Amino acid sequence: EPPTAEDAAAAELGQHEPLDFYLDCKKRERNKGLYTSDQQMNNARGATATRQNNNGNNNANDRHGLECPEERDYYPYWHPSPWHDIAVLTDEPHARCGYYQEESQNV
Repeated sequence: EPPTAEDAAAAELGQHEPLDFYLDCKKRERNKGLYTSDQQMNNARGATATRQNNNGNNNANDRHGLECPEERDYYPYWHPSPWHDIAVLTDEPHARCGYYQEESQNV
């Protein structure tokens, strides 16, 4: 389950995202078009369930920060985010710039 507001405010955790950011991610329907390999996804966990985190951090003690796992694991991310891309490093700028500008909601 998500952490409590008190746990989320613990200064020693050094979190950059607020609790609301994680809760919105959990409420958001998971993008079922993303690659999941052979993982069985827990769809009840919303966008917190990814192929690298298929149970969506079911236990607050398993979570490291309040980032949205789907946003972290899949780039460019399909959903608007408070984060903005400031750079994309590539050796194919003519081939990639248009792609990132079209696909990322955070440019």
